[in-house]
Amino acid sequence: MMFDTKKLEWTREPEHYKITPDKIEITTVPRTDLWQRTYYHFRNDNAPVLQMKTSGPYFSFVVKTEFDSKHRFDQCGVCIYLDSDNWIKASIEYEDENF
Repeated sequence: MMFDTKKLEWTREPEHYKITPDKIEITTVPRTDLWQRTYYHFRNDNAPVLQMKTSGPYFSFVVKTEFDSKHRFDQCGVCIYLDSDNWIKASIEYEDENF
């Protein structure tokens, strides 16, 4: 399924990305993350976020990812983002070669 690339807006645009009507490729720089106040109160809100507004109260989407992890805590995923305090992400994270 294609999407309208003209409707996409960046919150923190990455240095390297490629957008086509059927694919988005984003390469982030080290130490970028979306993480807020878990049990050890660490906060980080500096990862690139590419957003698209929806016109209705309900929506769905399908995501297929390719992930080239090299370092502990490297992540790949999607998020629904309103602001630094209101977002949700679904991601896969590299821990180590045993996990």
